[in-house]
Amino acid sequence: MAAKLMSTDQIKGKLLQGAFTNNAPLVGRLSDPIVDTPMVLTLDQLRPYDHNPRLNRNPRYDDLRASIQSRGLDAPPPVTRREGEEHFIIRNGGNTRLAILNELWRETGEERFFRIHCLFRPWPSRGEIVALTGHLAESDLHGELTFIERALGVERAREFYQLEADTQISQRELARLLKQDGYPIS
Repeated sequence: MAAKLMSTDQIKGKLLQGAFTNNAPLVGRLSDPIVDTPMVLTLDQLRPYDHNPRLNRNPRYDDLRASIQSRGLDAPPPVTRREGEEHFIIRNGGNTRLAILNELWRETGEERFFRIHCLFRPWPSRGEIVALTGHLAESDLHGELTFIERALGVERAREFYQLEADTQISQRELARLLKQDGYPIS
């Protein structure tokens, strides 16, 4: 069967027709990756971890600031995002670096302080415990938590463990769980 040829007017009519329409629902945002994924995020998209055990300024703040200002960010913070949350948060250690980047961005307006490379790690099923023990370990190793900061962080971890287990946790069990999650204490 021979194909019917279109006239010039028919071709013009087809070309001038409206664009294809997409009746699919709009997606507010893409879902987060399900594996560790490098990302470039802006400071607008990042927030510090809200249960950060550090209450006082990091004693190494000025040294870290000078380093970031001259060299840039050598060790980008790992990030994650709770399900349903809009912003990414620091996963374990890096709240001081985030504060410094925000300060340098406000002072200089330099793009290198605003857009940073991060490693996104999916929010785990035990997210709050993993994040808090990660912050305790990182802060204690790299920035010397005070005794009270450490004690308050461990107490908050106890609360998270008790919520998870739906029972009271003894000091011995707390020490075992913290060690199991990467933050050994005596």
